[in-house]
Amino acid sequence: MEATYALGQDSLPQANVPMGTVTRHAWRASSIYPNATHEYWVYVPAQYTPAKPACVMVFQDGYSYLDPNGAVRAATVFDNLIHRGEMPITIGVFVNPGEKEETYDQRQTQYVPLTDAYARFLLTEVLPAVGKDLNLVDNPAGRAICGMSDGGLCAFTVAWQRPDAFSKVVSHIGSYTRLRGGSEYPFLIRKTRGERKPIRVFLQDGANDLNLTEGSWTLANLSMASALKFARYDYQFELGSGSHDLAHGGAIFPATLRWLWRDYPGVKASPPPLESVAGVWDVETHGIDGVQRSVLRIAAQGDSLAATLDFERDGERPLSAVGFEDGILTFEYDTPPSQLPWNKGLPGPTDVWLKVTGDTFDGAISREAAPTTFDYATKGRRRTEAGQI
Repeated sequence: MEATYALGQDSLPQANVPMGTVTRHAWRASSIYPNATHEYWVYVPAQYTPAKPACVMVFQDGYSYLDPNGAVRAATVFDNLIHRGEMPITIGVFVNPGEKEETYDQRQTQYVPLTDAYARFLLTEVLPAVGKDLNLVDNPAGRAICGMSDGGLCAFTVAWQRPDAFSKVVSHIGSYTRLRGGSEYPFLIRKTRGERKPIRVFLQDGANDLNLTEGSWTLANLSMASALKFARYDYQFELGSGSHDLAHGGAIFPATLRWLWRDYPGVKASPPPLESVAGVWDVETHGIDGVQRSVLRIAAQGDSLAATLDFERDGERPLSAVGFEDGILTFEYDTPPSQLPWNKGLPGPTDVWLKVTGDTFDGAISREAAPTTFDYATKGRRRTEAGQI
């Protein structure tokens, strides 16, 4: 059954919360997309002052996100989160696809190609026009981009092509399909392991999304998430039960923005303390010969962590380079005998990367020294106090 997604209080006007202003514009002088008219809207929060550069977030299919009666209501969400300091003071730029003869007739031409053309359109035309009247940051850490479907693909492409200009991406029901199109991204992402692009990516999709000749949108987004995990990007993936619409993305949009801007200067966000990963964890790793179980014990010792891993086949192993930052638990251990066949018998350290959410984690163990880098899925659950040993 498909879930029913509803907007929460963060997406609705609240008493005593200052409202930003929205103005409507049109761009008709594009040299990148000649003869196309682009309608766009600019949201300016009440807290904005010209003396301080404001962050900026660009939306494709702009009015779908801005519509005060729509599924997202981005201006209202901005009002509420900026008021509480849960995101920085941010200018919203909501750009509709270009039009020549019919409404949005340039949408696929602009959103689908994996080139830098749309990024150049924003950086050399739209944002300079907005910047004539507003003081915008020029630091990629203060710039985000968002879109849905082909617009979600476009948002990712802009950041992928120009991480020097946009460091944050929100992709709803993104079109990572089509041969020689968005379907190329999972492999391109995987190839950046060890040399990641400096981008943060939020993906959302539904289990009942489109399934066409071009591909399955659900499977394509799952493949994107898997690739981002393999390459160790700062990413979040939310898979709901919805279809090709913004209902789920809109319902979680406030939480998405909190995650996206969580470490920006001045934002009220507290990183989880080291103590939040302390305890006893039951671990399962899926190797080439089945599931291997182990027990991970973590203790916080001042500003550092100490940990051991007790394998059911090989006994206890000390861990080194134990760290916990931005929700990611990492450590190394000398590869035990039972795992040597997983990596062609090569000795050496095994690296562990685990994304912690409350009392569970999900990640992988890997051998970077092997001729081919292997990731083996690893999941864990923290024991309750009564179950600890």
